[in-house]
Amino acid sequence: MKLTYLGTGAAEGIPALFCNCFLCKKAKELGGKNIRSRSQTLVNDDLLIDFGPDVFWHVCRYGLDLAKIRTLLITHAHEDHYTPSELCYRKKPFSYLSGDKEADNYDFPTLDIYLSQGSFDYEGVRFLHRQELADGKAPMTYHIVRAFEPFQTGRYTVTPLTANHAPGFEALIYIISDGLSSLLYGHDTGLFPEETLDYLSREKPHLDFVSLDCTGMASGHNTGGGRHMNLERNIKTREALDSFGCTDETTVWCCNHFSHNGKSTHEELVEIMAKENFLVAYDGMTAEF
Repeated sequence: MKLTYLGTGAAEGIPALFCNCFLCKKAKELGGKNIRSRSQTLVNDDLLIDFGPDVFWHVCRYGLDLAKIRTLLITHAHEDHYTPSELCYRKKPFSYLSGDKEADNYDFPTLDIYLSQGSFDYEGVRFLHRQELADGKAPMTYHIVRAFEPFQTGRYTVTPLTANHAPGFEALIYIISDGLSSLLYGHDTGLFPEETLDYLSREKPHLDFVSLDCTGMASGHNTGGGRHMNLERNIKTREALDSFGCTDETTVWCCNHFSHNGKSTHEELVEIMAKENFLVAYDGMTAEF
């Protein structure tokens, strides 16, 4: 399985839009891995996690071909993770997926979108859904998923888990398996809720790669209260999953979803996290496992 981090920032990104704090100024000065767009991740070349406000930038920067995407997993309906109005452009006359605008009979392949009932009930999503049904083109199909009920999409088995984040939207994190390797994508969430820990301790899925929310950055500083994590909480989560038998010495651990409130440059993060054997995600980073 190949994982590509397209965006690794929290809601405000780094540098934050209107901010003149030390870190945002430093990020502008240093550039490179210190620039963090809003959260989005690609699995192989056909499964996308979240669809936020920086999708256009990701298409331009990485040559991302959205026409290849068949599955879209939504973690929750906060706008830095899901901007559904952008999906309105996935049809003629805004897009010609065949590359030929004269091909009027070209059928758009279906994009399967998986999300919780709480996220689907978000007004922006309902408006888009009504619009797609009304014009009869409907190149997208929504699927309501429930925590702890695995489903199949293409070559993947996906298991939604309850997140400790945005309870009104029924936020989810996901285990994604292609039959050869498995990913736990843990964004956004604070320490896992009891029902998620109970499921993991009972089912014991083997996880090859674990990506954890680290909005608070380094140990001793946690921004976002209980709905996000920092390095301390990442370590605690790793200890729990190790004790359940879900992870072992072969599992790769990575911190992601960073805020400028964490007050650390990318290089500072790498130095801090390396001591605890965590990788530090950055925009454009890839991992194969």
